[in-house]
This record gives sequence, structure tokens and C-alpha cells, in this order.
Amino acid sequence: MQYDKLQMQRRQFLTLSVSATLLGMISPLCYGNIIHEMQGQVWVNSIPATLETPIKPGDTVKTGANSQMTFIIGDDVYQLGARSTLRLRYNLENPIVNALRLVSGTLLGVFSKAHGNRILQGPTATIGIRGTGLFLEVTSIETYFCTCYGQTEIITNSHIKRQLQPVITNYHTAYSINHDIDNPHIFSDIMKHHTDEELYHLESLVGRQPPANFISR
Repeated sequence: MQYDKLQMQRRQFLTLSVSATLLGMISPLCYGNIIHEMQGQVWVNSIPATLETPIKPGDTVKTGANSQMTFIIGDDVYQLGARSTLRLRYNLENPIVNALRLVSGTLLGVFSKAHGNRILQGPTATIGIRGTGLFLEVTSIETYFCTCYGQTEIITNSHIKRQLQPVITNYHTAYSINHDIDNPHIFSDIMKHHTDEELYHLESLVGRQPPANFISR
């Protein structure tokens, strides 16, 4: 009973995440939809991209081997590593990104609080994010997720018993989620595969810095 009550409370987070985004308005400070940096092979909707290629909600972005890219939508910044596929989802009534699905590879992102909450989807878990710096890596066997700063919530997509993991952190709290489709589990992990310097760089692209209580160690 206690678990069911907690589950009901936490489920509201995802509902409010979508609702807040649909009702939100685009921030007056908008940096556009642009590719800022690109190395190697990059495709947008299966078409080879250049630095002039716009990226918008609803697109699918993919990188090749030994490739990476950084792009900006509004005042959110996304950095994809090699062999990554990211799908950007939106609602027709308010075409800003309100949900992301990382199919493979890595995503380092910094997200503004201005557009409300968003949903980040992996193979066996759904993550609610709020004005957050984060890193996500999807491999063939597990998903690694680090809340670099801010507030997130991980909910496993289990057919047996869902696991809930709320996170509020000032400095890198990481977990891994296995890819057991029927009964995935969340495990504590360590910070890896991304750096504080990268986060500072991404925030600087939209005129921000990580929170004052985010202190490099």
C-alpha cells in the first residue's frame, strides 16, 4: 500500500511534466534551432546535415562512427556522441520539444526551466527532467543516467513492479538501468563519460552557467 501511494504521487510528476510544457510559452530569450558544432557524419531525418541544417521538434538526429555534434533548440543545448540516435517529440498545439527518446549512443544536455518539464525516454525507463544538466548513455545491455544537477525522476517501465527513483542533486548523481524488458532495475553508479567542463561549455552557448551550488571536485 505504501508503495502504491508513492507510485501515485510520483506518477503525477510525469503528468504535470507534459501538461506544463504544453501550456508553457517560448521564452523571450531564444537562441534558435541551430547546429553549433559538428564533426564527422550527421543526419537529420536521414538526410546528411551541414552547419546550416535547422533542427526542430519532431526531427530525428543521428551521428555516425567517430562523429559528434552540438545543437541548440530554443535555449536547450544537446550534445550527441558517436553512433547516437535521438528523436525529438512535441505537441502540435505548442511545437517545442517536450519529450526525447535516445535510441542509442550518448546525450549530454542542459535544459532551461523556462519551458517547464520534459520527458526523457530510454529502452526500459522514463525520466522526468526539470531545469537540469544530464548525461544519458544507451548501450545494448543497459542505460546509464547521470543527473549532473537539478531534479529528475526515474521510473522503470516494468510489467511486474515499477521502481521509482527521485533525484535532487547539486553534483552528479548517477544510476544504471538494466534492459530486462519485463522487470528492469535501477542501480547506483558513478559519474563517467562526461565532464564538468563540457557542462560549463554547453551552458555558455545559451548565456548561462551551471547553478552556483554546482562545484567542480
